[in-house]
Amino acid sequence: MLLEATNVSKAFGDFLAVAGADLNVEDGEIVGLIGPNGAGKSTFFNCLAGETTPTGGRIVFADQDLTRAPPEAHARAGIGRTYQVPTTFEDMSVLDNVMVGAFLRHPHLEDARDHARRIVDMTGLRADQRARSLGTPGRKRLEIARALATEPRLMLLDESLAGLTPTELHEAIALVRRIHEMGTTIVIVEHIMEVIMTLTKRVLVFNQGHVIASGPPEAVVKDEAVIEAYLGRRHRRQDGNG
Repeated sequence: MLLEATNVSKAFGDFLAVAGADLNVEDGEIVGLIGPNGAGKSTFFNCLAGETTPTGGRIVFADQDLTRAPPEAHARAGIGRTYQVPTTFEDMSVLDNVMVGAFLRHPHLEDARDHARRIVDMTGLRADQRARSLGTPGRKRLEIARALATEPRLMLLDESLAGLTPTELHEAIALVRRIHEMGTTIVIVEHIMEVIMTLTKRVLVFNQGHVIASGPPEAVVKDEAVIEAYLGRRHRRQDGNG
């Protein structure tokens, strides 16, 4: 087991954003986290990444207890992450942006540059292009490239395929598949069901801080609790489903 998150909770004052969530991820899996807006999945995701410290529970990655460890400790342990809103260094080139991630494993300048260039080529970016000139697809790829440059065993993708055209989406799905084929385990938060149905073998569904369903995506989307969480009980009644 690569990642074991057990009974993870996160409270903000009196508001319980995540209530005792569990997630075990085996080496080589692609697991999806889905749920309506405000369901708690992003807070749980941030706990896994070290951006948020859980109020309760335990997070163990590759036999290391990272429950209260800072983000840099998660990165060094082998967890890479992207952000919903790409965080680029606007005046730097694509290559220099990716080198920021590469320095984690390659402290010498030339080694970092060589490693970053391989990642840039693999992700289909132009090394000399300024980050500020990239559109949405390029920024999404740059975010993935910089995380990938840290050589993670586990990639946490936070809506990295949102906001793309159908053609761009299919290209991005192909990129995620290539990353997975390189041996990287992936946990992905995504609202686009095509992404979830295409890439994942297992999905967790969050609603109001709780995991309400878990299993293969084709089974989860038919779960009545999931349908109700997304569409509401009234919609189910109108469709004759309860």
